[in-house]
Amino acid sequence: MAELRYPSETDIQLCLGAQEQAILAVVRGCSWWTKADADRDDTGNVTRVTLTAPRGMESTLRSILDKSFGLVFPPEGGSGVPRARGSGGQFGRQRDR
Repeated sequence: MAELRYPSETDIQLCLGAQEQAILAVVRGCSWWTKADADRDDTGNVTRVTLTAPRGMESTLRSILDKSFGLVFPPEGGSGVPRARGSGGQFGRQRDR
């Protein structure tokens, strides 16, 4: 599960497991990342990616994760949880035609 962490007063981290490729595909090209780390298993497969950004990007990151993937995170960080249906954002919404 995607996780937000606060390793320092100035940084925020997004930690993604191997199963969260869709999230990584959306956010990896964003210019605000200052560091990227990958954990690998014994066979060399990536098991976890940790992206670090300035804390000033927190609201933007949270908005992307909510609107694009329906994930919300506790204010103090931690694992993302699916947003309850009908609680705002665009995730799962039908467009008017």
